[in-house]
Amino acid sequence: MGRKKLGRAEKSTLAAIIVAGGQGTRMGGVDKASVEVHGVRLVDRLIAQLPIDTDYVVVSPRELGLPATCEQPPSGGPVAGIHAGYEYLILDHPDIEYLAILPVDAPDSPHILPPLVEAMRADASAGVALIRSQDGSLQNLCALWRTDALTHAFKELGSPRNQSVRRLLAHAGRIIAVPGTGQERDYDTRKEADDYASSATVNLTRAQFG
Repeated sequence: MGRKKLGRAEKSTLAAIIVAGGQGTRMGGVDKASVEVHGVRLVDRLIAQLPIDTDYVVVSPRELGLPATCEQPPSGGPVAGIHAGYEYLILDHPDIEYLAILPVDAPDSPHILPPLVEAMRADASAGVALIRSQDGSLQNLCALWRTDALTHAFKELGSPRNQSVRRLLAHAGRIIAVPGTGQERDYDTRKEADDYASSATVNLTRAQFG
């Protein structure tokens, strides 16, 4: 797939890796990124809510008409996909401070980025901040990494193919948890997507920093 030039590289401190390469088996085998809510694909809903001037790349083997990349060969697991997104973004952003990882099936997750950035700025020793959902679980794919910490983690991990996100996090250094708001919720099944559609707003707003 063709590479599309990213903009505003000199101004950005944050870029996002949108993980959209799963098989969608729990969604009935459909491409989660292309599931529509109020006539808008989940991937487009997520992008529309990113903070202004946030560059991004979608990790997917499918043609979505968006800046995209994919591990080669495909189906190498989430860490391989994250690594592909990381390599794509740092070409345009070699000095980027933070890299966010967001799953495409959590379309409202951009709104967790401001508290994640705030928490990281308050703790200079942290390599990554994760969202702790309201049920107490840590969301490994709703994360904000310092770019240097992610670079170090990949070097320590070795080949990213078929590795777990937990293995990657083991090389992150200090991990901090930030309470979720519910906006990090992911929708894995068709029923969950239908439930989301019944409550989701039509008009989308961008996440904002205070």
